[in-house]
Amino acid sequence: MHPRARAQRLEMVIGILGFFAVVAFIITVVAELRGQPALRPALVLAGFVVALAAVVYVRRKN
Repeated sequence: MHPRARAQRLEMVIGILGFFAVVAFIITVVAELRGQPALRPALVLAGFVVALAAVVYVRRKN
C-alpha cells in the first residue's frame, strides 16, 4: 500500500473516531447534568478516546 494512501485512511479513521468521541462527550455531559447514571456513556467515551489516541499515535509514527 502506498504510504500516502495509508495516511489518508488513518486520517479518515481519526475523523470518524473524533466525531463519535465528541458525540459521546455530549451525551455524557447531558446525562450528568440531568442526574442520570452516566457510567456507561463515560465508559463509551473513554473507549473512543483511547481508540482515537491509538490511531493518532500510529499516524504520527508513520
